Amino acid sequence: MDVNKVGKAIACLRKRAGYTQKDLADRIGISDKAVSKWERGLGLPEIGYLRRLSILLDTDSDSLLAGDVVHHDGNWQGVIVTDKNPYGIGIHTMVYDKPIVYFLLSYFLLVGIRTVLIVCNEQEKRYMDQTMGDGGCYGIRLVSFAGPLCDAVTLWNQEAKHTMLIYGRCLLYGVDQTRFFQKAMIHKERFTVLALPKRSPGAPRIKMDVNKKIVSSNEDEPLRTQYDYSDIPILLFPSQLLQDIAREEDVPTFISKYTSKNEMYVAMLDRGFVEIEVDNPDNVQEASVFLKIIQDKCGMNVYCLEEVAWRRGLITTEQLRRHGNRYCGTEYGAYILSLCDRISEQKR
Repeated sequence: MDVNKVGKAIACLRKRAGYTQKDLADRIGISDKAVSKWERGLGLPEIGYLRRLSILLDTDSDSLLAGDVVHHDGNWQGVIVTDKNPYGIGIHTMVYDKPIVYFLLSYFLLVGIRTVLIVCNEQEKRYMDQTMGDGGCYGIRLVSFAGPLCDAVTLWNQEAKHTMLIYGRCLLYGVDQTRFFQKAMIHKERFTVLALPKRSPGAPRIKMDVNKKIVSSNEDEPLRTQYDYSDIPILLFPSQLLQDIAREEDVPTFISKYTSKNEMYVAMLDRGFVEIEVDNPDNVQEASVFLKIIQDKCGMNVYCLEEVAWRRGLITTEQLRRHGNRYCGTEYGAYILSLCDRISEQKR
């Protein structure tokens, strides 16, 4: 391990995130002299600080200790495209203690994507406008558009070179999810679909070559075992393709046509990841039970958007406390406020 290389990586990522040494030190709960020492290659972060430091710098521990800042490109935007649902399930639908949109937005925040377009229906847009507005209280830029993707893209100011697009309602859970997302973002010039091994009758099985390029995805050849890979509704691609996607009837139609004529690659999530599609009332109940069990057993609130924004350094502890007070009297609010209390205790 090259201590000097690690120090330069910390300094580079800190400046990219817009922190001074004191800002970063305050968020970790240490002195700015410690941060200065790391950046000068005079020492390494203690293991207890490493995870929080990685989160604040939008990276993972392995990359940070390797001094790797090459794949950390902030020039990404996020897009969420919702579809019609016969049961009225949308991004506003509650899954246990939080709306579906919290999961979807967290995927972006985990990898440092802070500009997000949501293409939805009128009911969902009203919900977003009333609850999240322009996203400023979460430290992000959020635009909600009611209508087809083709109209939204025409009005959307595309400044980012790369896009991460979610076109379904899914709850994705697994260990070190951020690192897997970041690995998928390395090959920015590729059109990449995320996939994971799952057992789901009727789901098409993806066939790929040794370079992880999709060879076929045949709906007539369903999954046979839990070790067959099937795609999940998360895509990564150069932003110029967004116009082409918008011209099609829907995202799956574009994917089908693109796969037959162009190169599409797979980024595979490891065994142990779980994806629950939330498309009907049974799914909502299944996802709610799963979420409750995870939270009860591990003692943390999974996909608490306020916590994700705070740990990513997008909002301050005081802003986090205001979010907690909004949910005063609920377990969700108590959890958020407990995070603030812990920080206050550390500073004493």
